[in-house]
Amino acid sequence: KDALADADYSYLAPAVVLYFGAVLFRTIRWRYLLLPLRQFPIRRLYPVVVIGYMANNLLPVRLGEVVRAYYLARQENFNTSSALGTIAVERLFDGITILAFAAISAPWLLLLGEFDGAADVSRTAVIAFTVVAVAAFGGFLVFFTLLAGKPEFAARVERFLNLLPARFRPAASRFFWTFVSGMSVLTSPRKQLALLLLSVPVWLSEGAMYFLIGYSFNLDAHFGSTLAMVLAAALLTATSNLATAVPSAIGGIGPFEVVAQQTLIALGVGASVAGAYAGFVHLVALWLPVNLVGLALLWKQNLSLKQLVGSWQKEGLEPATELAGNPANPPSGVPPP
Repeated sequence: KDALADADYSYLAPAVVLYFGAVLFRTIRWRYLLLPLRQFPIRRLYPVVVIGYMANNLLPVRLGEVVRAYYLARQENFNTSSALGTIAVERLFDGITILAFAAISAPWLLLLGEFDGAADVSRTAVIAFTVVAVAAFGGFLVFFTLLAGKPEFAARVERFLNLLPARFRPAASRFFWTFVSGMSVLTSPRKQLALLLLSVPVWLSEGAMYFLIGYSFNLDAHFGSTLAMVLAAALLTATSNLATAVPSAIGGIGPFEVVAQQTLIALGVGASVAGAYAGFVHLVALWLPVNLVGLALLWKQNLSLKQLVGSWQKEGLEPATELAGNPANPPSGVPPP
């Protein structure tokens, strides 16, 4: 309570601007992923990304990813499963990038002596978690690359659909192959490298937001140097987002706060300050602004999240037409008014 009362909230506005800058970089990266399928203007994709992140915050088990793909399909007469394939690749490279952040920042912080307050059990847990995360993301990268680049491998994977009842197999097979088509960027090592490079500004922008909020809670006095603050922000960005990578609570509320707080405690920050910082950065800087903007964008389209989810549940994942009564979003290829 005292940490929240003593915080300097003047850093909140620029931190939120940085977050929406990160969303812009996400949009640029998503456009690159979609390019083999269709070229979309960034100005049309950006609201879709915002609405998707809002839905992720308000729906369980990361259903916002499906909402984003479905909303794009409805607005642009596109294929939902192909969009989902691109989002799967996006999430994979998010994980790889923030693992790189952790791999760079954690040893450096250790050399600076910032982990002196960490218990041995914390270090063991961090090492174990890192090994599991590296194995998981590395495994998915290999698997997705094989799916995208080796049709014979994809055909073998498709055979598992035979376990489904016969009436579901044709639709499941169509969904599978269009999903795989969304991963076509993985067929080229050069394109994979470009995708990784496009992921860096996404997480640098978001990490800068963590850094600024650190000043709100006077973490600079604890770390003593700008370098240590930058490295701590990078590590916090990695650990808190890795904690929410596995679908769990709505908006990652709970796992995010616990892991962010424990990361700061391991760096010697007091538990009350660490808890206040973790809750504020998640709920006030990350969660609330994108929710408000996303809901406003839907309201502008005379829609609600409930209507959007209800439409998806009623029609299935592959809509054939745009959202009815939506003159602000003409068919693909026609510029908006």
